[in-house]
Amino acid sequence: MGRRVTVGTFLAIVGAGALGARARAAVSRAVQARWPRSGAGTLVVNLLGATALGALFGAGVRVDGALLAIVGMGFLGAFTTFSTWMVEVAERWRAGARAWALLEACLTLLAGTALAVLAAHLTSG
Repeated sequence: MGRRVTVGTFLAIVGAGALGARARAAVSRAVQARWPRSGAGTLVVNLLGATALGALFGAGVRVDGALLAIVGMGFLGAFTTFSTWMVEVAERWRAGARAWALLEACLTLLAGTALAVLAAHLTSG
């Protein structure tokens, strides 16, 4: 059975989501400004988000459930962007940059998983 969420926690999740979306846009723009032709903004955002979520998960036993929801679902849920990543991979594939599309897909999955596991391990003690 799920936990009940208070109105205050719900509003905090929504607010954290707004902040996460703004942070994603800022980080993505900064990366794209540095490497304009790479399309690396979404990759960097998703790897940072996977690392942060792994750290939060690892520390979860010591963190309040409401805080986990606010940061994990709210901020990091909006910060990371699965749908944008999928569209970018599909666009690269359609444009004929199939090697880059496959590299980005594999790198995001493998590196994101590795970073999340490492961060969870480092924060679980």
